Amino acid sequence: MESRPSRIECSELSKQTEPKNPGRVFHTERVAPRDAAESVTEQLAHGGSGDDDGVIDETYDSRVKIGEALEGSARAIGDKPVERSDAAAIRVAEASALGGDAERGAIPGGVAERAQAAVATNARAVRDEEKVTMTDVLTWEATMKLPTGKAVTSEVAAAAAEAEAANDPQAKTNPRGVSAALDMAAKHNSEHEPAA
Repeated sequence: MESRPSRIECSELSKQTEPKNPGRVFHTERVAPRDAAESVTEQLAHGGSGDDDGVIDETYDSRVKIGEALEGSARAIGDKPVERSDAAAIRVAEASALGGDAERGAIPGGVAERAQAAVATNARAVRDEEKVTMTDVLTWEATMKLPTGKAVTSEVAAAAAEAEAANDPQAKTNPRGVSAALDMAAKHNSEHEPAA
């Protein structure tokens, strides 16, 4: 058996060279701690960039979009099983986001289609635990399929309320439902019209 040397001798020392691309250089500055919400709000007001040059971006669109309002309704009544009236209001909202009417069609696999499938599933469900809820239908993945630029208007909210009431057995809207969320968003949007 051959013995190995315990040390390897190198006749030449290697030279450590400076890297050709040293990577990113960050310049830091100590500042007072800030509230996280304040920081995010300020970033959004400046167009999303971290650069604070004292100029507020007046073109930032703070209006509530249709998908955001639908997600808000899911947070308000998340555990409520989806009913026909909910599906009708969601169908109108999705059609409005697409720029058309509810009869023109829906996004394949979109929120309106999921809501309609939930209504059918809930009709067959034996126990409440088996029913599909608003949170199941109006997830961020589902509302992500909606066009993002369409803000909620009073016309969209009124059409959704009409569809919700027309498909409710008592001809009423849910005060915390889809049309209520759209109505609240429309009121917010009318109060916060972007600068022309």
